[in-house]
Amino acid sequence: MGAVLRLAAKEIRKKKFHSLLLFLVCLLAMYMTVTSVTNATSAAWQQKMFESSLGFNMETVLHLDYHDTKETDTFAAVLAGYREYIAGLPGVEAVGQFDATGMFFSELRSLEPYLEINSKIVSGGRYAGCPGITQLLNVDAALLPLVKGGVSGFAEPTGGHIPIYASDVFRDILPPGALLTSERTGEVFEVAGYFAKGSAWVDENDLIRFPMEPLDGWFIAPFPAGDKNDILTQLSCLHNTYALLGEDADVASLKRAIHEYSVQHDFEATANTLAEEYAAYCAETAPFIRTQIGLAVLILAMAASCIIAVFTTNTLLKRGQYGILIANGFTLTDIAVCIIAEISMILFFAMLLAWGAKLAELLTGGDLFRDVLLTAHLQFTLPACFGIGVLLVIFSAAIPAACIFRYRPCELMGGNTNGDH
Repeated sequence: MGAVLRLAAKEIRKKKFHSLLLFLVCLLAMYMTVTSVTNATSAAWQQKMFESSLGFNMETVLHLDYHDTKETDTFAAVLAGYREYIAGLPGVEAVGQFDATGMFFSELRSLEPYLEINSKIVSGGRYAGCPGITQLLNVDAALLPLVKGGVSGFAEPTGGHIPIYASDVFRDILPPGALLTSERTGEVFEVAGYFAKGSAWVDENDLIRFPMEPLDGWFIAPFPAGDKNDILTQLSCLHNTYALLGEDADVASLKRAIHEYSVQHDFEATANTLAEEYAAYCAETAPFIRTQIGLAVLILAMAASCIIAVFTTNTLLKRGQYGILIANGFTLTDIAVCIIAEISMILFFAMLLAWGAKLAELLTGGDLFRDVLLTAHLQFTLPACFGIGVLLVIFSAAIPAACIFRYRPCELMGGNTNGDH
């Protein structure tokens, strides 16, 4: 086998120009294939992550969608009354909101250990250059189970302050019971516990379509009482308001009641279950996934055609050389394996280079879905490409190898070109 592999490497070196052209064709084809596979698997991975992270049955969660709202202080009271009305409807167990925001706590703004840790966390994000800020997730207690893991409930601090939970990365600098004062409102929060490193929450802009938001370096707290009538807070929460239903709730009736109430009070809102929104998302991504897979298949077919043409032509033109090899102890199988080895060396080197180039592109890029794409690229694309590479080698080598086995060793050694004696 060693002699066969050395022969394959020698053949590649002998025809440098043709090997280089074939390598470039394979490199381009594999790069486009790697990109297509990464895109397709990342979409599927995003769906899987959402399904596995959600703590509620999607059929029992109604998502409120506001179409016509007001930006007045009195409208905050209208929204509060709207949520109370929905919470009182038959089949509704709770109504909750969440809001991801930034807040300055006077105790943390100039605390050096906090600034040292937080500056790394906010680097590259929307609060880059502002290490004194605190990334805070306000969430109603009823919605805490929306995402598995993290905080399961809010404890009542002994001092009567607002409970706040810190990311585990701050455990050493913020002991339980530490008080944090909001610079904007003067409200006092008390550290009631910590949530594990690696915790995540759904994205506030679109919990289905956008990747999960890592919570390392964040804080979680309930809404202060004053936020109920604060129009800025309420407007921030509009897209993140949910009604949690019982298993036997009449969803159609609830959706009608939710819409009718809003119209009667001079604004408009509708509701859909997360299952309905998720089905719409899957319907949106399905054509994209099919297109990416189809593109990969087309590109690979073109690359295979090119490889087959090159190696089949070489096989027909090098019969005399193959006869010399047979005279020196090689078999037809050895020659076929040599062709397979040549194709494999070129193809797999091109594949690894293409995969590495795509990895570098993802690492240096600022794509919103970069973490999802990286996960798909590292966990799925590489093994998928190895499998594709094996199939491509088999298909590409099949015709040249068949041409080799058409001839008897004596025909090749004798230089006979048509098989006649």
